Amino acid sequence: MFEVFSNSIVYPQKIVNYHNKKGGFVFLYILLLVLLMSISVLVFYLSSKPDVITEANSGCSISEGTIVCTGDNYDMNNYYNVYGFPIYILSEEDDYLDVQDRQALAIVLQGQGMNFYVGTQKVSSMNMFNSYEFSNLEEGISVLTTSLIVVDVFIKVIYNALVLLFIILISTIPFIRFKKFISYKKIFKMLTFASTPMAFLFAIYNLLNFDMLIFFILMMVAYRSVFVLQRELHFRIIGHAQYYQQPTQENDFENDVVEEDEEEETKNGEEE
Repeated sequence: MFEVFSNSIVYPQKIVNYHNKKGGFVFLYILLLVLLMSISVLVFYLSSKPDVITEANSGCSISEGTIVCTGDNYDMNNYYNVYGFPIYILSEEDDYLDVQDRQALAIVLQGQGMNFYVGTQKVSSMNMFNSYEFSNLEEGISVLTTSLIVVDVFIKVIYNALVLLFIILISTIPFIRFKKFISYKKIFKMLTFASTPMAFLFAIYNLLNFDMLIFFILMMVAYRSVFVLQRELHFRIIGHAQYYQQPTQENDFENDVVEEDEEEETKNGEEE
């Protein structure tokens, strides 16, 4: 897999030699690229320090499955930043709409439940504290924080997977003209490997978040692997057509590619 990864970046013309890779290998390679694109998520959670929420600094506690805010430190306008999620803790008597510094997206812990707000609109709620027996507020916050991390990582991994598949599928469009010479499945496999530089660029962009103009310029450079693969297939198809005088025979072309690969391996073995 390392050989495919390195050649996809340094020697993209060799990607055509991997057209016979098994479907399981291609799936694992896509997973590798998705994890590469999602590495910024891991870096974010390892480097970020969320606000600490305790009964002492919030003035709130859990009593019989209900949040009770009677401490001296309680202030309904305070919110706690937990990995980018603003969390408010309110007593049952208070109203979130009365909070002065409302965030665009907020999690409100109040009464027996947890509410999600977008602006002033409550979009969903969960009867969290009455459903689970938490011994104290810190335990409830710990479970909430873990849940937020798991959901956020899952959403971002799925998002990156969809972005990668979109890039691969869009890249197949110029290769449709080769379908009479080589199957779409093999085209998809080769373009999966050719998308390695683009996945690497997304990984860097997610980490550094540099200017979008620079990103698009680098995207054109990363797309070089696709251009080189297209040119390599074009030359091989022309060579096949000139030799056999039968450019419409798909299987012959695919077999020729295999034979060329085997000849290269045999030569390399003799040289060694």
